[in-house]
Amino acid sequence: MVLLASLGAVSYLALLVTRQDDTIRGLRAGLRSAGHRAPVTEMKPVLPVDSGSAWFTLRDADGGSISVVAAAVRPGPGSAALTWLFVNDQHADPGARYGLLEGTCGGQFVTASDLADGTADQAGNLTIVAPNVPVSAQASDVWVLVYRSEDGETLGGIQGPLIGTGARTFRTTPPC
Repeated sequence: MVLLASLGAVSYLALLVTRQDDTIRGLRAGLRSAGHRAPVTEMKPVLPVDSGSAWFTLRDADGGSISVVAAAVRPGPGSAALTWLFVNDQHADPGARYGLLEGTCGGQFVTASDLADGTADQAGNLTIVAPNVPVSAQASDVWVLVYRSEDGETLGGIQGPLIGTGARTFRTTPPC
């Protein structure tokens, strides 16, 4: 009985190896014929044309700090720069929601607009990512601020330019 079972197992394995060899031969033949039909083109990485970034630290009322990173990348010649903002806080109120607001200084009908929001985890870690923000990172009249959604309390912000030199951080309201 054991001999018969062993003989059956060996036959099954031989059948699997034969099928595997046939499959490999078929794949190799397919690759060879496909390689003759389509020319191989060299893949070149697409690099941004222009970029810049800045890192800011905002002090919160509890003595902790909020990190804000602003990045702007111009992906191609003649294209508009894409501005991204990243906010990180390790001392946020666990479970609380926070928002990122932007606006401009001056002008008659200027209104602030929400860019992104996030919720602090149970350890008080908060991350907010605002991709493709509709502001110029080099404009001096733009500002962004971080606020707590529950009561609207401003935790701090930055008046532009967000990249380069000349940015000013603030605690409660934009200095413009």
